[in-house]
Amino acid sequence: MKIVTTVHKAGFEQYGHRWIEGMPNWPGAEFVMYAEGFNTSKVPCIDVGSIQRLAAFKEQHKGYKPPSWRHDIVRFSNKVFAAYDALYDHDGIGVWLDADAVTYKPIPQGYVEEQLGDAYLAHFKRDGWYTETGLWLMNCAHPGHKAFMDRWLAWFETGAFQKLHEWHDCTTLDATIKVTGAPTVSLSGDHAGSMHPMALADFGRFVDHCKGPRKADGFSPENPHR
Repeated sequence: MKIVTTVHKAGFEQYGHRWIEGMPNWPGAEFVMYAEGFNTSKVPCIDVGSIQRLAAFKEQHKGYKPPSWRHDIVRFSNKVFAAYDALYDHDGIGVWLDADAVTYKPIPQGYVEEQLGDAYLAHFKRDGWYTETGLWLMNCAHPGHKAFMDRWLAWFETGAFQKLHEWHDCTTLDATIKVTGAPTVSLSGDHAGSMHPMALADFGRFVDHCKGPRKADGFSPENPHR
């Protein structure tokens, strides 16, 4: 199992340290952090700027000024290119875990595999909205894995992201699922109607995605498990 994230220096100082503190709670996992503007010896660390295809994408769009975060394709490209770099040739389970996620309790052996089941991808679906991508699980041994990852990256490299209503990793992930027909399972359970299903669903017993204003406090007030 390989667990991947990206974070910049300010984010690491504010919340990324909690991500590292939670590493022992993932049984038998390999970790990799794609860092922007810093390095750390506490986890295997790769300079996100060393990903050549990401650098080329950013050079292509270096003059772009997004009207809002919803169309900040350059900012959110780090996640997708890093996931591609880390997981394309991986043959086990891949886990994306945002750097503002706190793994505050040990995850039982086999739990992650159980959540993924026979699906290629397990993610937090939200009714009428796009996936919450603070955490997703992927079976990188699936026969359609590389084709899926190539199609996901193509939204960025071909400029096809401009066809979507918002431009970031969440909408490009959902679009890739739609066009590839990849088998998926929802981790949201009965909470797909929530804007923060990860805090309420079963996975919230172990991992708390402290997104947005929750970053500073290190917990989600919506999470009943903590």
